[in-house]
Amino acid sequence: MNLSRILAAILCGCSILLSGCGSGNGFEGRDDSSSSEPASNEPPYYGKPTDIDNADAVTVTVPAIFRYRGLSFSPGVSTNGLTNVVNEGMAIAFAEFHIYDASGTRIQQGETTTDGTAEFKIPKTEGTYTIKVFSRAQNSFLKVSILKDIYGNTPHFASLDFTITASDITAGTKDLTSTPVIAQADENLYPGLEGGAFNIMYNILLANEYIRRNISKNIMVSGVPSADPDKWWVADKVTVYWKAGFNPYSYFGSNSPLSFYSPGDRKLFILGGVSGDVKSSDTDHFDDSVILHEYGHFLEDVYGNSASPGGSHNGNFVIDARLAWSEGWANYLQAAVLTGADAASLGIDESRVPDEVRYHYYVDTYGYKGNAKSGVSISFNLWENGATASMDNTGGSDLEGTGTFREVSVSRTLYKTTRKNDAVYSGANTGAGVAFADIWKTFSGEDTSGHRKNSNPLATSLVNLTKYPIPNVGLFNYLLSQNINANSKWDTILTEEKQSKTTKDYAYNLTATGGSCPTTFTVGTKELSLGGLARSNQQVNNDFYLFYYDGSGGTLAMTYTSTLLNLDLILYKKDYIYFEDAHWYAGYSSPYIVRQSRSASSTTESISLSGLAAGYYVINVKINAYNKENYQMSSSATYSLTRNGVALCGSER
Repeated sequence: MNLSRILAAILCGCSILLSGCGSGNGFEGRDDSSSSEPASNEPPYYGKPTDIDNADAVTVTVPAIFRYRGLSFSPGVSTNGLTNVVNEGMAIAFAEFHIYDASGTRIQQGETTTDGTAEFKIPKTEGTYTIKVFSRAQNSFLKVSILKDIYGNTPHFASLDFTITASDITAGTKDLTSTPVIAQADENLYPGLEGGAFNIMYNILLANEYIRRNISKNIMVSGVPSADPDKWWVADKVTVYWKAGFNPYSYFGSNSPLSFYSPGDRKLFILGGVSGDVKSSDTDHFDDSVILHEYGHFLEDVYGNSASPGGSHNGNFVIDARLAWSEGWANYLQAAVLTGADAASLGIDESRVPDEVRYHYYVDTYGYKGNAKSGVSISFNLWENGATASMDNTGGSDLEGTGTFREVSVSRTLYKTTRKNDAVYSGANTGAGVAFADIWKTFSGEDTSGHRKNSNPLATSLVNLTKYPIPNVGLFNYLLSQNINANSKWDTILTEEKQSKTTKDYAYNLTATGGSCPTTFTVGTKELSLGGLARSNQQVNNDFYLFYYDGSGGTLAMTYTSTLLNLDLILYKKDYIYFEDAHWYAGYSSPYIVRQSRSASSTTESISLSGLAAGYYVINVKINAYNKENYQMSSSATYSLTRNGVALCGSER
């Protein structure tokens, strides 16, 4: 889930400053999760090797691998979950490593290759040495740090001791291929479970590789890095906090186990378990879907337009359209990466890349198979027909526009849109064959000519904040339609998922027209409960409009006709959090509401705009459904909006 801005604001900020170097056996620091002392800085990164003349050096070669627990998953099988068997291992690619002598002094450093090989030169001196491979990368392939906690800020590592003998010095080489550095995934062998840290790192590498390959910025040519690094695409650095047996949500005083992304901080928090337990509690370090979902939020924050208000969502509920877009994008990103990951281009084990059927799904597990408490906590199929889907079903004649407010519908739409146009689902329907490059261009404003945000005010991308300040799937579909050719299969998917290529279902852009454009609520629906709170249906009971106010004052008014429905007029800040009537009637207030009119007896609601700053606002015309049953709202209401007596009408984007 994407935490609300309120939660993100209390996160401790940690800057990267230089610390002592050249001595000490690895990165030392606190590994607790409850310290009241100031946080230490993340240690400096050392990935560039010190050059030593071949005549004076022994060249050492050692592979680095991480082990992991794989996912056993078949749709509908009750015994799905993480396997209780540890897989043999995967290459730790592009990671920082250090070499230490017997006194603990760092004498060499470097980065592993595509296949996880650490090759380095050290002086021709007999003795015992240690190689440590760290869960960090800062290069043209990957920029990430997987750290233990927010206090010590130290990376995880896997290590190996080795000896340089007289015969090694004579040969000038030392081959340690048969004794690799191993990050373990069996807590009985190593309680730190460092394989979890490197599995997180691996998934983020897969995402980077998927994006750069699909936007024609792949750094690999026939398995060999391109000679022109300026043309490589790599995402900005992300910091990930993870520790085996630890729930990162406890940093914020909650006992609920959770993985999350902190907007604006470029920090992921991945669930390592609860109270030291990794066998039967919820963990996410081997849940590839969860890791990539949270990384999707990072990409949205850094490259897209992140405006999610956070809040409760369960994948089967009408929610805020901005939240639906954000969660839907993250669900889609994980499936796209795991379905389309090109293991061959990375030179890694093809068996680790999942098959097409499995990763039509989002899968989140808990515990190990064979334990009493184990299984799949959530799974849903992104390759379903929306009209018959098991989650966020968009069927029914009265649900027009519902896909805009349902995260799994957003996920399915994006996923099916980018599947091959001859790939069949639900009997006869097929994917739309839209290239991920077009999805990314619309999402981020980047094209295939470089790694940058697009500042062109005419650009058709979500990052054009001047023209498109509030992201949602209707806006995305509109912008995507400007970037691709007509596509009837995509149109079929949008119809099936009850979505459109405009913002008419959410954040319709209002302009003064001087004409007449009445709008009708056909019928209201009662509140439903999610997260213990009575919630208005944001699709059926609400119309949301994007409104640019020029600062010149005046009055915003709504008039309506109805026999049963009572309409309210709310003016929100652009980055609002929706305020439920249950809170209003309980006497609470919202800092996001700048003006409101809630008359129960009049069919005219009006708001003074005097004193408001110029800028974008959101107008919410809503049915008051508080404590009402459906029979009390089985009527229509037709309303019109005006500013200073001039009609305000929605415009197609």
